[in-house]
This record gives sequence, C-alpha cells and structure tokens, in this order.
Amino acid sequence: MLVLHSHLPYVLGHDRLEEEWLFEAVVESYLPLLYALRRLSWQGISPKVTIGLTPVLLEQLAHPHFASQLLSYLEQKSDAARRDHRAFLSSNERYLARLARLWEDFYQRATVFFVSGLSSNIVQAFRRLQQAGQIEILTSAATHAYLPLLGFEQSVRAQVRIGAASYQQHFKARPQGFWLPECAYRPASYWTPPLPGIDGLVSEGRQAVDQILADIDIRYFIVDARQLTGSPPSYERHSPCRLHWVDGDSGPAAHPVAVFARDFETTARVWQHDAGYPGAPVYLEFHKKQGDGGLRYWRITDRRADLAHKQPYVPEWAVAQTATHAAHFVGVVRERLRRHRQLTGERGVVVAAFDTELFGHWWFEGPQWLYEVLRRFTTEGEVTPATCSEYFAQSPPQRTVRLKESSWGDGGDHRVWWQASTRGVWRNLYQAEAELRQLGAVLQGKKMDRSLLRLMRQCGRELLLLESSDWPFMIGTNNTPDHARQRAALHFAHFQRCRRMAERYAAGDALGDEEWALLQEIERQDALFPQLDPHLFWDDTPAAPELRPAASGDT
Repeated sequence: MLVLHSHLPYVLGHDRLEEEWLFEAVVESYLPLLYALRRLSWQGISPKVTIGLTPVLLEQLAHPHFASQLLSYLEQKSDAARRDHRAFLSSNERYLARLARLWEDFYQRATVFFVSGLSSNIVQAFRRLQQAGQIEILTSAATHAYLPLLGFEQSVRAQVRIGAASYQQHFKARPQGFWLPECAYRPASYWTPPLPGIDGLVSEGRQAVDQILADIDIRYFIVDARQLTGSPPSYERHSPCRLHWVDGDSGPAAHPVAVFARDFETTARVWQHDAGYPGAPVYLEFHKKQGDGGLRYWRITDRRADLAHKQPYVPEWAVAQTATHAAHFVGVVRERLRRHRQLTGERGVVVAAFDTELFGHWWFEGPQWLYEVLRRFTTEGEVTPATCSEYFAQSPPQRTVRLKESSWGDGGDHRVWWQASTRGVWRNLYQAEAELRQLGAVLQGKKMDRSLLRLMRQCGRELLLLESSDWPFMIGTNNTPDHARQRAALHFAHFQRCRRMAERYAAGDALGDEEWALLQEIERQDALFPQLDPHLFWDDTPAAPELRPAASGDT
C-alpha cells in the first residue's frame, strides 16, 4: 500500500514567497504525480495509491484565484529558463544552455497539462481518479492541527468534522480513512492543561482520538511502526505487516476503528537522509540554484561535496537510476512480505507512507520512480498494490492494540511540537480557544444575522489557522522559526480583532466602516471554509445557523 500525505499550510493570499511554496509543490509534485497516475491508467494499470489531501491544501487548490496565479508562476519560471539559456550561451556553457531549454520545456508541459489535461482543476482530477477506482483519497484535520495538545475536546471535534465536511464538498463522497496530523494519537485519558492561567481551560476526561473518528464514521487511520510496536498488550507482537483494531479505552464506540502502520524498514530506503535513494550522485541537487530564477542545473555528485564542486546534471543518467532503484524497492517489499509469511503463515501488508512533496520537489526524479514502482508491482506479480480500504475489506483485523499517546516525531512523543521555544504559540492558541468558547456561551441559543455570522466565521477560521501544527513544527525544528512565529502571531491578532468586533456587534454596538473594511481584508487573506459553522467550537451538536437580515447599513 503506497500512501502519500499531501499537505501545506495556508499560504495563498499571504507573502509571495510563501505562495511559491504552494506553486512549487503543485508544479514539481502534484502535477507530475497526476501525470504518472494518468500514464499508468492509459496503460491499463490501476495504480491503487492512497493519497491524503489535507482540507487546508484542498481549499487553496480550489480557490477561485489559484489557477491564474499558478499560470503566472509557470510563465515566470519559463522566463527564468529563457534568461538562463541566453546567459549560458553568452558564457559559452552550451551544455548548461541545453539544460535551460529542458527547464523551459518542463514548465511549458506543466502549463499544457494543467490547462488542457486537467481543465485547470487539480481537485477535480483527483476526484475523477477516485471515482474511477484508480486511487483512494484520505481526509485529515481541517488545518493539520496537532490534535492531542489542543485545549478543548470541541476543538479536536471541530478539526475532525470540518475535515470530513470539506472532503464531502470536494469529492462528493464520505471519507473512509483519516490521516492523523503528524500521526499524533491520544488514548482516552484525564487531561491536565500544560499551561496554567487560561480561563476556562480545566482538567477533564478526554475521549480517545479513535472514538472521535468513529463518530464521523471513519474506518481507519495510519501511524508509524514505532507507535504500534511500542504499545500494549506487551505479550502480543504487533507487526506493522498486520492491520489492527484500536482499543482507545473510551467506552462503547459507534464502531471499531482500525490502524495501519507505516513500515519503517521499507520506507527508510526512500526517505532516509544518508542511505536513501534520493541521495544518489546522479540525481538533481536541490540546494544549488542559478540566479534569481532559482533553477537547478547540477547533480548531487557527492553529498559531502561543497556546492561549488557539483557537476552538471545528466537527465539520462538520472532516469536510468530511477529504474534501478524502483527494481530494488520492489525486491525489498517482496522480501519483507515473504519473511512475514514465513514467520506467521499469514498474508501481510507493507504500508509505504511518505510526504507527497518528497516526490518531485525534494527528489526531482521521485515521480518517475513512483511510476516505475507501480508499473513493476503490477507486471511482476506476487505483490499486489491495494488502497487502504481495499485491504481493509479483504483482510479485516484479527487483533487489537491499545495505542499509547505518541507521534511519528523524534522520540515518538510530543517533544518536536511542545518545547520551550513553542510555548508562546500554544499559550495564544489556548487563549483563543477559551475566548471563542466564552463568546459562544454568550451567543448560545440566539439567532445570528449575516453580519454576526461573518464575524464569528472569521474568528473560527483564524483559530483553525492558529492551530496548524506547521507553526510549532517549524519553530521546534528551527526551520524558518521566525516566519512561523510571525504567521502564528498574525492569526492570533486577526482572531482578537474579529472577536472584539463580534462581541461589540452582539452587544448592539454599531461597527464603523473602517472595521467592516478590516474584516473584508482579513476574509480576503484567509479565505477558507466559506460555509464554516462557528457552533462547532463550543457545541457538540451544532445546527445550521438561522439567518436573519443584516442590520441597516451593515456590509
């Protein structure tokens, strides 16, 4: 089972450099992935890939302005390739000039594929592949929140429910599987707030994550092998080659939820920094770039070598290497399953789970490698590619595991996201959660007019964006931490402005034109989940808000 997790925080409408993260991922990873899947389908091969697309990513891909901005980015990159071509010719570097032409072709082909092949609609392309039975799509938490550390149970439920609703809106189906952000799991437990002094944040019993998923009819989720093998009962050997039911110790559930485990032994061949395939000398070097256009013309050569000593990229060598690495990977998976069969007498499953952006963006040749792997599995037999739901239906779990509180981060716990350097982000997050619940208690049972609903929806959006696991991850790993702090602070500030306006409006105060203009600008910048139900943040059983006309003069 090949599982690809696709996620980016909300960057559309923010800084242009941030937006380029999205465009790079689309052009270098998502479009090549879709082309590889289409290519296999044209050859009569059903790829059977399971693809997670986070709701916050889907909202950006479906944004009305996304297509035009992506096309503008593609044209800028084509222009950069043409400038590089002229510069290389003027310095008599003819081989590099040839590579510049290849880059221009790459961006022009991406443009044609996006416009003509996909009708400028990436979400629709994924939906059609799923409807045709070629792939399965997973949902996730709305903005990829780190669920075990959120301050209130309703916040966890809101993230999960909004994620499921977004999935239904975009894919016209109910999700079967759920990608836990950072594979972070929490069993039923008595939760004590890790930060004191937040009004309304109290110790209380919490449901297991699997119980919350069961309430929206999710059938399975995915964790890391370490999370599975280190969980009780200790007398049971929890092999990642088996599917397990989860016992979250949370009392009766709507139905049991199953858990797949990413197989470390297999996936390490791909993503491991020192020994993985992407570090081969013939592959494109990620870090050495040319001029303002940022195009790459050199191969890795030697991972230990200074960038000045990198040699020119040879595409033919790289393509040949992907075929060799694909054949090796197929052999590794086959041997892994053979050993499992010999040890247990059972048929097993290998879950190879990766971030989608590894393929294409970080490892330029990755999409070609994926194509070769899926083609070889189908043509060589023995190992059968399957989606998660297909395997679940064919081989339901026979064993149960009590997962420990854990994640797939360093140490297998929360330390990457929860440390001294991230405390400020969490304090603001907890304060915003508590304040939105307090405001919700004031509004409980009252009708909202359209203006108040606008204000409350934007409060909810800003809280969701503040809850993104990306900000503490970037701070905790020292990966552009200043940027992450700025984004988290921005969403907290937007939340506070919208909350104060909502409180005044609900109390009968008139808001000035400047305040309505400010709300409109915040809505433009953070335009996701247009039908968001704010009751989700304080009410376990929210109903659709009843609308009455806005007051005279309101926008």
